[in-house]
Amino acid sequence: LIVEAGALPLLVKLLRTGTELGKAEAARATSRLAQGPFLLRVVNAGALPPLIALVCPLCAGSKAGAGNNACLVLERTAADPRFCELVRELGAVGALATAAHMSGCGWADKARAALHAICPTQDEIERALMATYLENCILHAQRDASASCFESLASLAGPVSKGHDVVFRLSDGEIGCSRLLLARASPYYEKYLFGGTAESASVVVEPDPDFSSAAHRALIGQLHALGNAPLPAELDVRLELICLAAKLRDAPSAGPNAAARVLERCERAVRDSLCADNCLAVLLQLKPCAADVPGLVDAAHAVVIENVAAVLEQPNRHTFVEKYPKAAMSIMHSIAL
Repeated sequence: LIVEAGALPLLVKLLRTGTELGKAEAARATSRLAQGPFLLRVVNAGALPPLIALVCPLCAGSKAGAGNNACLVLERTAADPRFCELVRELGAVGALATAAHMSGCGWADKARAALHAICPTQDEIERALMATYLENCILHAQRDASASCFESLASLAGPVSKGHDVVFRLSDGEIGCSRLLLARASPYYEKYLFGGTAESASVVVEPDPDFSSAAHRALIGQLHALGNAPLPAELDVRLELICLAAKLRDAPSAGPNAAARVLERCERAVRDSLCADNCLAVLLQLKPCAADVPGLVDAAHAVVIENVAAVLEQPNRHTFVEKYPKAAMSIMHSIAL
């Protein structure tokens, strides 16, 4: 009778826009209606999204009464095969995982019960918890923009463990990574890991063999930290990182691209360290991707010309002349002028 009288749209409106007390009372009423033949009516009325919002203890209006009743509705809905996938798609797993494992949350037990209804195996629950943890880490790092936050994210890549869902197979060993962080940081890896192809279904990545393991490790750490991890101290690794990041940066992107951030930071750091002792090494390593960093290549050329006597004493000058005779002739021409 209550449902037929039109109560559900009013309850949903109250769940969305009511006061804390109003939301709590609306959640309680909805939990009593959301059973048996009326469950479909509750779902069709649009009650699930605001209930999911009430489950997350980080959201405004989340109180013990509202949270407990919201979890109860989600548990019943997820237990119905018609709606379990819908509950997942609406983001209930993340909200429930946060509530289930947040210290002091008054509806943690109910959240765990609902989470088990959506994710029947412990592995699924652990993956949901890890995804939620990573999302919270990303939000925290972006909000605070502190070096320690980004270093913590970078440290999540390392020796392969149960918490990793992607493995990079390098020449000197394997490194475990987060599929979520890689996809969030790089449009290339978003397509590679979530593109629905045979490659994206695999958890093993065979990286570009043209680059060293050190360069790949540095890039993986940077992607985990959204491009804000400390740069490698070694010049040769920084130069490789520039070329590797340039390849990833070129992937079509409508959102953040950590590779572009890495490229910008590396270019600035190398430019600041240019001197007679390293300018020729910079030109040697960056020639293949000179179009991506023209300013840095020009700056290295200028340092070579300014310090020609010292540069001619360097042992790698012969390698440069053999590999890039035209560039060597151009430098000599500039010196002659």
